[in-house]
Amino acid sequence: MCRRVIAEMKEVNQSNKGQRGDSVSEEKIKSIVFDFGEAFVKRDVEKMLSFFAEDAVWVSPVGTFEGKEGLRRVLTWDTQIAPTVKAKRSGIGIIVKDNKAVTEDISEGWYEGKKYEILAITVFEFSDDKIQHIRLFYDKLSIIKQVTMQYKGVTGWFAKRLVNYIVGRGEKGLR
Repeated sequence: MCRRVIAEMKEVNQSNKGQRGDSVSEEKIKSIVFDFGEAFVKRDVEKMLSFFAEDAVWVSPVGTFEGKEGLRRVLTWDTQIAPTVKAKRSGIGIIVKDNKAVTEDISEGWYEGKKYEILAITVFEFSDDKIQHIRLFYDKLSIIKQVTMQYKGVTGWFAKRLVNYIVGRGEKGLR
């Protein structure tokens, strides 16, 4: 997964050479990122899609999605599995340089009625006033662990053991 993301980042950087997005100010980019965040929290798929270029690319721990239809698929899926989310800026907040923005947020959501909280970093690249490329970084396993630990009964017991085993293997030798 990491190699694929790095290769995609190199490809995007190559394709963006000379494309600085000078026609859009850094303040305008901040405004677009803020408005996109509001649409994301409201879970308004059509509004979220309005911020993207037709050939935009979305890269996250759940996969790579291309074009408006690919983005519609991942955004619809996300709003269905986590119908309620909250986000608050943290750490660096938002940094804008040329046609790029980076945000750091604490995101809170509910999956199957179970609450989770994660740190998320999002990198936006713009072409004029549209998001051309977006990369999200967060700990997907942390979400699974937080949700699983809230299950009850036999299902909860089995799920907890399985997730703890996977996490333990991933952290082997750390503690």
